[in-house]
Amino acid sequence: MNLDHFAVISDIHGNRLALEAVLQDIRQRQLETIFNLGDHFYGSVDPAGVADILIHSEMSSIAGNQDWIIHSPPNELLETTDHLYMMEQLNADHLLWLRELPATRQLEDVFLCHGTPRSDDTYLLERVTSVGAFMASDAAIRAELADIDATLILCGHSHVSRVVQLSDGKLVVNPGSVGMPAYTDDVPLPHKMEAGSPHARYAILTRTQVRGQNRWQVEQIAVTYDWHLAAEQARRRGRSDRAEWIESGRA
Repeated sequence: MNLDHFAVISDIHGNRLALEAVLQDIRQRQLETIFNLGDHFYGSVDPAGVADILIHSEMSSIAGNQDWIIHSPPNELLETTDHLYMMEQLNADHLLWLRELPATRQLEDVFLCHGTPRSDDTYLLERVTSVGAFMASDAAIRAELADIDATLILCGHSHVSRVVQLSDGKLVVNPGSVGMPAYTDDVPLPHKMEAGSPHARYAILTRTQVRGQNRWQVEQIAVTYDWHLAAEQARRRGRSDRAEWIESGRA
């Protein structure tokens, strides 16, 4: 495992075509280490296809909020179309892989979480208000990371690519979403997240030295793929909203 030069992916949401395009791009760049920040299968495209790729890969993965609701759903989700579709598509090996994923992980000075260190369904870098979602303050982000001794924090969940340097020296990177570039949500308040384009996103991080100190070079990558085909797959499964998000990057 190379902790000086690696790729970070997150929020695939069952979009196999997007994942394959990102993995091909990573291979072409000869990157051997991949960190995967959760929300792997849940979506209306090809969850089983994504599962087959991930459970046989050597990437380091953690769980997201929409991973545990597949294998341990609350009662109100049991009979929903989305949950029934997941159960129809995924097999016992897929579900076991999900159950065994850790919520967070730390490798030397690199910390992985889906949302925040304590909550996988809370944004780390954004705050939601009655008029939309905005980047959180330096103080608010530092408070969420007060107990984390890593200098690099990798997070997902919001699907928004960000690189945030904190005043205490920590760097926080969200690689954006591989497979769902936009969405709407009503928790904690109605809001939408938008990448602005349908590209599959991930990040590359490289440790460098500046005046004898560690610094991280961050490349946010946007990969083209057949998003019209991915959108059509979602549309055929009754999710025209997800099809629009995949095809446009807008919600």
